[in-house]
Amino acid sequence: MKWTPASKQSRGRQRGLSLIELMVAMVIGCFLILGVTQIFISNQKSYLFQQGQVGNQENGRFALGLLAQELSKAGYRSNILKPLAINSTLSDCNFSSENVPVLAVSATTLCIQYQASNRADVTCQGTALSNASKNAIATPYGQQNPVITEKIAFDSAAKAITCTTGSNTVPLVTGVKDMRFEYGAGDVNERNIKAYGVSPAGTVRMVRYSVLMQSPGTSSLLDTADISPALREWNTRYSTTYSDTKSIYQIVQGTFMVRNLMP
Repeated sequence: MKWTPASKQSRGRQRGLSLIELMVAMVIGCFLILGVTQIFISNQKSYLFQQGQVGNQENGRFALGLLAQELSKAGYRSNILKPLAINSTLSDCNFSSENVPVLAVSATTLCIQYQASNRADVTCQGTALSNASKNAIATPYGQQNPVITEKIAFDSAAKAITCTTGSNTVPLVTGVKDMRFEYGAGDVNERNIKAYGVSPAGTVRMVRYSVLMQSPGTSSLLDTADISPALREWNTRYSTTYSDTKSIYQIVQGTFMVRNLMP
């Protein structure tokens, strides 16, 4: 094909993008990237929020199940006609009577005592009985069955519910911001509840417990300057001053009737 000036002029117009066109394309691309980034951040926060809620629910159910399991042991006797032998080997767990299965130490600590029912029993730490204790269980309902004392407490530094038996203390439930016990007490010879309180006057017959669960992690999960309703309710109920606006909180609570002390 013969070259002509017209074809030269046509080639001269095919010079690519201008600077203005390139800048417009970059601005449009930046807006698209910004939009995608915002969607990603929003989805990530939603995922973390849901994970925090699920973590609180799972830990809350575990905490309630654990407390109910341990309190259900309080006062168990191989022979119901004979009282427990006092076993005060733990600090703060100074049982003054053989017929006191639950000792109210404070709003965040209680002690229980009970007899092992069989050789396969374990403590709140999951520890098996010693060989001496196993050998002492000669008959299923013998008075010689060993007495076990446990202390259930809240450790604010570790944010955990702990169990102490012997000289060992281990965390049982983590992710706990706070925990409170209230003790229902009545007269010694009457199977009733006259009042709930931290320092009960009389025999502890029922235990109410409330646990404030805190979502795991330190990331900001909430876009708000106000505390969660659960945290506000806890502050109102127990006169605390928690002000965290980033974590997710949930309150779980239960009530347990002490064995053989209520009709």
